[in-house]
Amino acid sequence: MTVSLPNFLLVGAPKCGTTAIANHMAQHPDIYMSAIKEPKYFTAQFIPFPLRGPGDEFVENFTVKTLDIYKKLFQRVNGEKAVGEASVDNLYFPEQVIPLIKTLLGDVKIIVVLRNPVDRAFSAYKNLLRDGRETLTFEEGLGIEPLRRLKRYEYLWRYQDLGFYYERVKVYMAHFTHVKVIILEHFEKDSSELLKQIFRFLNVNVSFKPKRRTAVNASGEPILKWLQRFFNPTGFKGSAYKFLALEGFDVDRLMRWVEPFRDKNIRPIYMKPETRRRLKEMYVPDMKKLEQLLKTDLSAWLDSKDDLIFQGA
Repeated sequence: MTVSLPNFLLVGAPKCGTTAIANHMAQHPDIYMSAIKEPKYFTAQFIPFPLRGPGDEFVENFTVKTLDIYKKLFQRVNGEKAVGEASVDNLYFPEQVIPLIKTLLGDVKIIVVLRNPVDRAFSAYKNLLRDGRETLTFEEGLGIEPLRRLKRYEYLWRYQDLGFYYERVKVYMAHFTHVKVIILEHFEKDSSELLKQIFRFLNVNVSFKPKRRTAVNASGEPILKWLQRFFNPTGFKGSAYKFLALEGFDVDRLMRWVEPFRDKNIRPIYMKPETRRRLKEMYVPDMKKLEQLLKTDLSAWLDSKDDLIFQGA
């Protein structure tokens, strides 16, 4: 049986609304999205396992490590014009990932979604805090980021370093013919235009309107920690997620049922103003270089709020 491998990849960045975007893309009749939203196949070829951060076994257990299983993710493609997946860790490792992508998939279309790096960093922190994996304050987590990297925590723990976009985007633009970079904040008032641009880039019907979800992957601080344990990721859940997805079960439908219960036990938290100022000052040089590279206006990143069109993403 001939398997259609991806002709586009959503490569990053994490906590930039990519879960919501991928879910909306999957509704399009001309787009097929991987059965597992983030198979992480390409990074699995060089990242040393096991991952050693709290809860990292959930991520590792649904990671697709072999080509045979990667191909299984697309065994149900049925004539869709655009076939893709959304492993957003790919953006962080361009030098290692790009040769692997080019060898297997060729000159595929690349989609990158970026968000204010300050907000992105805090969103990653809130995600890990919600899931019972992070026990430190945001400032403490920033302080020990290099140590966690040495200890082989998964890449999402790199709150600060993940926000340096310029060099990584530049490498992708240099190696692929068709690269679409989207700035999330540019679509705060009209998120439907974001999807239209993606549909146009993939050369599928632009007029299609997916069903909207009010929030996806919301994060923050659990109100009742004992209750939140029922929702926290585990190694078993990661394995089950992979198995069910490969067998054709709509895991996203299950999450749509679970998320409202989980989110009722989450309260919002906010970054300290002094931490925001410090991170913003650190990122400004990278922002300016990215602005020139993309020939776009990034002033929205200098005066942003924590939660934008894809709340908690």
